[in-house]
Amino acid sequence: MKGAVVAPQPIPTEIGARVLEGGGNAFDAAVAAAAAQIVFDPFMCGLGGWGCATVYDASTSTTESIGFWPTIGERMHPEIWTDDVQGYTDIWHFALFDDFRNILGYQAIMTPGTVAGLGELHRRFCTRPLAELLKPAIEWSDRGYPVPEYIARSLREQTIQGLPHPVRRAQHTPAIRELWQNADGELIERGERYSNPDQGRTFERLARYGPDDFYHGELADIIIRDFEENDAFVTRNDLNDYHVRNDPPIQGSYRDCQIQTSPLPGGGLLLQQMLNVLGLFDLSSLEPNGPEHAYIVAATLSWAGVTRFRHLADPRFWDVPAEELLSEEHAEKIADRIRRGELPDQTALNAPGHTTHLCVADENNNCVSITHTLTTCSGVVVPGTGTFWNDCVALMDPVPGRPNSYLPGRARASAVSPTIVFRDGKPVMILGAPGGWSITSAVLQTLVNVIDFGMAPTEAVSAARFHSEGQPVYCEMRIPRATVASMRDRGMQVEQLPYNYAPSFGRAQCILMEPDGFRAASDPRRDGGSAVFAS
Repeated sequence: MKGAVVAPQPIPTEIGARVLEGGGNAFDAAVAAAAAQIVFDPFMCGLGGWGCATVYDASTSTTESIGFWPTIGERMHPEIWTDDVQGYTDIWHFALFDDFRNILGYQAIMTPGTVAGLGELHRRFCTRPLAELLKPAIEWSDRGYPVPEYIARSLREQTIQGLPHPVRRAQHTPAIRELWQNADGELIERGERYSNPDQGRTFERLARYGPDDFYHGELADIIIRDFEENDAFVTRNDLNDYHVRNDPPIQGSYRDCQIQTSPLPGGGLLLQQMLNVLGLFDLSSLEPNGPEHAYIVAATLSWAGVTRFRHLADPRFWDVPAEELLSEEHAEKIADRIRRGELPDQTALNAPGHTTHLCVADENNNCVSITHTLTTCSGVVVPGTGTFWNDCVALMDPVPGRPNSYLPGRARASAVSPTIVFRDGKPVMILGAPGGWSITSAVLQTLVNVIDFGMAPTEAVSAARFHSEGQPVYCEMRIPRATVASMRDRGMQVEQLPYNYAPSFGRAQCILMEPDGFRAASDPRRDGGSAVFAS
């Protein structure tokens, strides 16, 4: 089957393309590729992780969201650590504790959704047996591969001051340390072989018994036994009661296109709010990344940061005024502030992210956009399973009474924005990005680059970019000095990063669906991006 697959990792991308070439549909390819991403990017995503998918089923002409969000375990409560907080990081607003309890170890884990989410995608939309789709992940887990630069870099680079060095994640528990040490007892380096046979056997169990084994079966027994021995907050009840959320995607428009993106607690609300604002400006008449275009986009990002901190939350636990925030009146109010040169005064909390993404389309117009992640790896691997676990508690709030405070069952708010764009009722673009809180800014600017400036996917994902969540505004070194000077003259605090392609910015993935075929591109901001077309 003809189609396209795009993702940050080359081999998972090829695996998805081979599924299409073998007659599978876009959903088959997405499940196979996502499972392989878990193998080839173990610190960015895992069976102990979470995410969200936006899917378009061409047979029914319907778009759905499959939200496999992480949720707080039942043994946690809002006041549990309030008195122990020692501050917050300037970037990403991680709560700081002297022992990194919310970042490393079993108490940092929230109830995971990745297995349930991929299982739901397979159950609802796939045509090939799960065992067939998981076979590459099984084989590569057992066979192993030389560690690529993108994994080695994620282990050796300290990206956020105040947090534990990434090496500590690879050494935190005996089971993960065993995976990442070489024969000399040193951390595996670039080019050395990494393998995870236990993970392969876990995939085999899922292929044989289905995703329910992870939440209700013998695999759940193994997980909970280890969790109980290590005082985790996630319990058997949390696993047994876990369900994906099939909430309607957020729907909106931009120019002559219709937008379908992730619902709350994801970042689709931020994305559509920003599109509503930018739709009130004639961007196509402006010079891309020239002074006026840059100011409008950066100011729009800054004002969306206000929404993020005041409102972005799990709507089952917090009253989010989504209708008001997405209204024409709200967009006009923000646009007027931008025209007057008004900017919010809150500090931005931008940071690199530990996440991955993939987009798939097939010749029948089926589309899948999936963002999945660990948040960052907690350093926990349950012995005998090879499963890497999330540390989602890291970005929940230890202060009671706030939008993302610790409440059992509450899902973590995030910027994930898997998005499908339609024109005249037909899908024309699939996009998304990994990159923490810079996801929505990456998706926004990629989408605008295509629609307003007519860029091809490679241009759109590669173009110089901004990010902000209040103040300051961050930009890459490639932004012209005249543009930066003009923005500063208008009162905007601009920090030009010392990178032409900032690794801390979201890494957009994009497919264009055109009458004569597909065009696709993966962001060059991280080593390993790949786009493949199936014949």
